[in-house]
Amino acid sequence: MDEDKDLIDGFFCPSRILFDTNTVNASRKSRKSKVTAPDPSQGFFDWLAPHYESLQPIIDPTRFQTQSVLLDILNAIEPSPKSILDLGCGTGTLTAQVLELLPEAHVFAIDGSIAMLETARDNLLDFTDQITLAKADFRDPWEDVIDRPIDVIVHYTALHHLPHNALREVYTRLIRVLEPGGWFIHGDILEERMPDPVQQIATNIRNFQRESAILDLSNGEELLDRFNEIRDASAKAGRFTETPAMPEQQIAWLTEAGFEFATRVFQDWQVSLFLARKPE
Repeated sequence: MDEDKDLIDGFFCPSRILFDTNTVNASRKSRKSKVTAPDPSQGFFDWLAPHYESLQPIIDPTRFQTQSVLLDILNAIEPSPKSILDLGCGTGTLTAQVLELLPEAHVFAIDGSIAMLETARDNLLDFTDQITLAKADFRDPWEDVIDRPIDVIVHYTALHHLPHNALREVYTRLIRVLEPGGWFIHGDILEERMPDPVQQIATNIRNFQRESAILDLSNGEELLDRFNEIRDASAKAGRFTETPAMPEQQIAWLTEAGFEFATRVFQDWQVSLFLARKPE
């Protein structure tokens, strides 16, 4: 391996996309700027990176509650995991919590967006000896960055963007990198089948949470409008799907991929948390 090309401040980048000084400085400036307009040449997640934390209370108001359950599960696994794969790490907020919870562990964190990884790198400077950040789409050979068997895979609300056939293929690759007896803690946005009166309650709750979060931001409505505009354009262009799988499909596909069981352990009105294990 050519370290001058592949190592970036201690982080391995298998696609050899370098974070030069100008790119990093531009990224930092953009996080302090006003809401940026969608750029047709810019990917959805690259646009989202500087706005991600501001948007989260609007698009995922129960994130911290669900991630708290995820971390409780991770903390309860014995023996304590030493190697973890964070699938779709985004800006690194969950990654940081994992590293704080398990200071002896090493985390391999991958994401398909350079802008997200630049932000994650800034947020994870205290953990440079414990983390490997890698630029890779879920459909890329991201396994190449992993140099040891993985004890636990964590994921939160990224895989639902994949077409269903690609998602099923990813599950088969996840089980191959896990140690026997390894765990997959999987949180994602799903398509729920609910009776109409319950669906109406869920919609009312989501609308109330969203409106409350928008009021807390001076530019909340503008930010959400931009988000919807570039998300819809990306979906129309076929870059990702906006048709999440149903819970029953998730469980069936995980079992089909080789996990000995998969079960839903937590849900709110939008996100469900699953726990699956590879046979010993």
